Amino acid sequence: MAYLVAFAAAAFGLVVHNLFQAYLADRYRDSEPRRYGFLTVEPRVHLDGLGLIFLALLGFGFPRLVPWRLFGSKGAQTALMGPLGFFVAAFFYILFGRLLDSLGPATSSIALGFTIAGSLMISHAAVFLFPVPPLDGARVVYAIGSPEARRFMDQLQSYGFVGFFLIFLVLNLTGILPAIREGLGGLLNNLFAAIGL
Repeated sequence: MAYLVAFAAAAFGLVVHNLFQAYLADRYRDSEPRRYGFLTVEPRVHLDGLGLIFLALLGFGFPRLVPWRLFGSKGAQTALMGPLGFFVAAFFYILFGRLLDSLGPATSSIALGFTIAGSLMISHAAVFLFPVPPLDGARVVYAIGSPEARRFMDQLQSYGFVGFFLIFLVLNLTGILPAIREGLGGLLNNLFAAIGL
């Protein structure tokens, strides 16, 4: 039961990521997200089949990219809304997990599922911050980076999944990614402590 709750909640977290980006792009008067349905919660619009398979097997998935035509600080802010969406989803999932856990053993499996989903969302927030195409960090570089930085992103993107996987592996093995995950988790724990949970 916990696995199903965690998977469903994490899949919805991918939708939340996109909704945060689509909302801000729409506020900046970019019509692309609205035109393609990204301001709805329709799963077929947001979720990628391969991304869901990865989420189910590896605990890391990805949604479809939200289209927008924003550059400069507006484009960068829109890209950063994705990791913020993951962080907000993590907050609520862990909150639900703690509240359900306090109800006793009848809801402990569901509570565990929400807690796992919250942890997955923190990991997604950390990973999506990195400037590696097609992640949100790379979209920030494309929005505000120098021409040389954009060319470097293009070179990284040319390596496809293999390049992404190697960079992800290096970030994990060097401790960079775990440190960012730990920092985001600490921030979330401080928020819970501030509200008395």
